[in-house]
Amino acid sequence: MIYLDLALIFFLLLLVLNYRAQRSVLYPPFIFCVMWSLCLAVIRLNIIFNFVELTPVHGNTLAIVAVGAASFSLGGLLAGLTPRAFLRTHLYIFPPKQVRTNDSLRKVLMIVLLCALPVVFYQVLQLSRSQGGGYSILLQAHQELIEETINRDRSPAVVVIGYVSLYAIFTSLLFATDVRDRKFWIVSVIAFIACVLTTGRVALLILISGLSAIYLLQKKQESLRSAMRFLRWPVALFAFFFIGLIFTNKPTDKMSGGVIGIATEVGLASIVSPLAAFDFVVQNPPEFMVTTSHIFDFPLHLIGTLHLAEYTPPPASDTFLFVPFPTNVYTMYKFYYLELGFIGTLVFLFVFGFLHSLLYLKARQGGRFSTYLYAYSIFPLLMVIFADQYYLISVYLRAATFGILYFTIGSVPFRLSVTGRRWNLDSQTRS
Repeated sequence: MIYLDLALIFFLLLLVLNYRAQRSVLYPPFIFCVMWSLCLAVIRLNIIFNFVELTPVHGNTLAIVAVGAASFSLGGLLAGLTPRAFLRTHLYIFPPKQVRTNDSLRKVLMIVLLCALPVVFYQVLQLSRSQGGGYSILLQAHQELIEETINRDRSPAVVVIGYVSLYAIFTSLLFATDVRDRKFWIVSVIAFIACVLTTGRVALLILISGLSAIYLLQKKQESLRSAMRFLRWPVALFAFFFIGLIFTNKPTDKMSGGVIGIATEVGLASIVSPLAAFDFVVQNPPEFMVTTSHIFDFPLHLIGTLHLAEYTPPPASDTFLFVPFPTNVYTMYKFYYLELGFIGTLVFLFVFGFLHSLLYLKARQGGRFSTYLYAYSIFPLLMVIFADQYYLISVYLRAATFGILYFTIGSVPFRLSVTGRRWNLDSQTRS
């Protein structure tokens, strides 16, 4: 217990230092330490009140996590030394001034998403029917999605639900960097519904956290007091749907304690179990030796696709471990520790801290593209106590490519109009 207390004190001190570094709740090292402080505080409270039974975490595991956080923070401090002249540099298609994107492009994207949403509804129903149908549509669809993900079965339903929700989030975040008009709210509602239809909570977390980050950056309300006045509503919204989805996509009929008891147990177990699972990895590394790389999945997958070498991707779902309740998430540290060792983990965390903080400092200068990218990239920070999301390079490349296309096409002055049965493209001259 003494090691847990020392680790908690260390993280609280590091939390204060990171906040003082930029005076912002959006500073990546600050968010990193907030998540780990939350995890350790919940474990400490659980020891006192015994909410759920949990395997104790060893001191060496806590030391690895703490030194890793320090390495991430050092990367952020180094990024803070970047000359402001470099951060203020903008490409032509990403001007520093808030230039509104062509309205026709916004209309086209809104119409496409409006047409895609009923298709997502239909695919969710199809997934539910494959599990027997009935009233628990989201629960059955969730079970089928998990089975297909584990088996790497890219059925039409999985592809449609995944891509529509992903690009709806991209579009909502891009619209948020522009004016918040009716199109923005329509697209955001579509994205919200699509995220719910994924039957999981990850997509909702990406959308809500991303929109919140853009609002705070644009309104320059990054101080702790100003941010908390606003963030209480997005946090409450996510908590509401987090609890609601527990009872729609999880079999809770055998659980006791009522709505509050079940929600508390599931929520606390989700927060404390990954660190306990990672502790088991640290104490028994030979039992978790990997046969294929998780960290370098993207370049190795690319090499395999080009037939330059054979590559077997890692399993889509990790091994379940009992701590003593079942979990298959091991914090972001697991694969870096297994594949690279302690020193390699620190090096990667330092690089992540540097690059992520550099992106944040760039977004803080007001550029719409960097604001959009940073808003989407907050998600891996919020997941550090659960699983690694930094390795998903292909997703970040999609986000960047979609953003580049949006701002490039949106900077071209054109207007779409309908004349009879023909679409005309009317070019407008620039002043």
